[in-house]
Amino acid sequence: MAGMVSVSNAVNLNPDGLGQVLLFPYYSARGGNDTLISIVNTTDQVKALKIRFHEALNSREVLDFNIYMSPWDVWTAAITDAADGRGQLITADTTCTAPYFQGGVLDAAGNPVPGFVPMVDFQYNSDPVDTTGDGVFDFIGTIDGPAAIRGLERTLSGYIEVVEMGNIDPDATLLWNSAKHTTAGVPPSGGNFGATCSRITDRWRRDVVPPDCAGSSSQPGFWQFCDADADMIPVSGGVFGNASIINVAEGTKFSYDAVAIDGFWTFGSLNHTNPGDVAPSLADGNANTSLVFNNGVLDQVEWPASIFAVNHTLTFNRMMNEYMIDAGLGARSEWVVTMPTKRFHTDAAAGGPNPGLSAPIPPFTDRWIWPDPSRPSAAQKPFSCETLQLRVWDREEQEPTTTNGICPGGVIVNGICISPPPPPTPGQPGFQLCREANVIRFSNDESLPDVSEIFKEPRRADVAGGRLGYTNFDLPAAFGAGWVRFDMNDKVSVIGERPDGQEVRAFGLPVAGFWAQRFANELVEFPVGSGEQVLSNYGGTFSHRGSRRLENFVSP
Repeated sequence: MAGMVSVSNAVNLNPDGLGQVLLFPYYSARGGNDTLISIVNTTDQVKALKIRFHEALNSREVLDFNIYMSPWDVWTAAITDAADGRGQLITADTTCTAPYFQGGVLDAAGNPVPGFVPMVDFQYNSDPVDTTGDGVFDFIGTIDGPAAIRGLERTLSGYIEVVEMGNIDPDATLLWNSAKHTTAGVPPSGGNFGATCSRITDRWRRDVVPPDCAGSSSQPGFWQFCDADADMIPVSGGVFGNASIINVAEGTKFSYDAVAIDGFWTFGSLNHTNPGDVAPSLADGNANTSLVFNNGVLDQVEWPASIFAVNHTLTFNRMMNEYMIDAGLGARSEWVVTMPTKRFHTDAAAGGPNPGLSAPIPPFTDRWIWPDPSRPSAAQKPFSCETLQLRVWDREEQEPTTTNGICPGGVIVNGICISPPPPPTPGQPGFQLCREANVIRFSNDESLPDVSEIFKEPRRADVAGGRLGYTNFDLPAAFGAGWVRFDMNDKVSVIGERPDGQEVRAFGLPVAGFWAQRFANELVEFPVGSGEQVLSNYGGTFSHRGSRRLENFVSP
């Protein structure tokens, strides 16, 4: 193998927040929540991005499209609930997208009227179709799970991925200028604002076949039927993103930065696809090498495929964060733990990335199995659970004991648990996370509400044994604040290779997420001196911390 590779040719997690791939670990449009997202192009290029929205249970896609960002541009949108119970995207941004969501309509103040884009259920609730009438399902459908989880409400929460596909060639002047904003802040106007975005969207038309693919690339349908990379140049990175989950009625806002992955594409790469195409996904990069800092040491590993390099950048063998649920402060805590690559290793159901997958692909250990409609007798298991070992402390480094709760270690010295904990007890599943985007609710009062207090995730107690709702973390009554460590050392990756030829394996799971903390104070006097008391809410988010473990592999 070659020696050290350039960072630009190896997948890495950019701590500075700029990258070729952005991961937004969670969005919610439940219970009055709205999610506001922004994507920023920090370069002088017109950038083509694929943005994809996944539902939380099994990462089925509910919306995707292309964004063509002007140099130095910011694209913004909101995710909220629609009247029919589904999630929807709302944007008044005039940046070119394909399809274009602005109709050139202005309100009385001269501002663009927002476009509304409904999320769809096609990837988890499509019936089989016999298009030829021969009695054979040539479209098998994508019935992903029992009816109770196939409703439109499944689109109301999930996570978002953004993948750079390339840049428009500045030598393609007309096309480049079509996306470039004017001094008025909108693409050049050919009547209504953004009219020239049609020079971009027309190239993706499916109803017009170019008469000659050897002719002009500006023909309608040219990207769709001839060459999607025409007038495009390679990716260059340089995008970052932010998100805020707000609830107007409750007066809360939970903001976080998107996770930025760089080096996803090797130098000179280009992968421009049509709107709605499932590619490029997190499994479609072409850099098989990862670079990860581990206790001050830079680990360089070459993997069998790029998805394992992405895994390595996100993998913790131990994940840690705090909780605070003091009732006297009106405190609530919820964790988001998203596994954005899980579906490529576990989804064996029809319509997924690995239909018929016979065994989970490491480091994951459990499959989501649901038969396609043409094989109704096949096995059914609409969940994919990872069992985690854990330890919990209060703020004075005390662990639960037999007198103040439970002892996860099982060994007591002077009333205090000691480590290491024993192996899991057969027949007792331990703490499980069974979704792709998991919400963990912390409590110490044995309560199990129908929805979680912050993100409003449903409990779903009557579906799949309650595995697909929020996950409740039941603490002893005396534990109102402290921290938790999840141990994932029993999850082991496929084999990779260092530059010196030494085979290695990474321990843990690829995860992203944060702790959301809310406080409520009902005793705030406002206006001061009025004697009137109002409810005040306060909130914040804090990224998960973790450790990494990469060890040499010796063949038995």
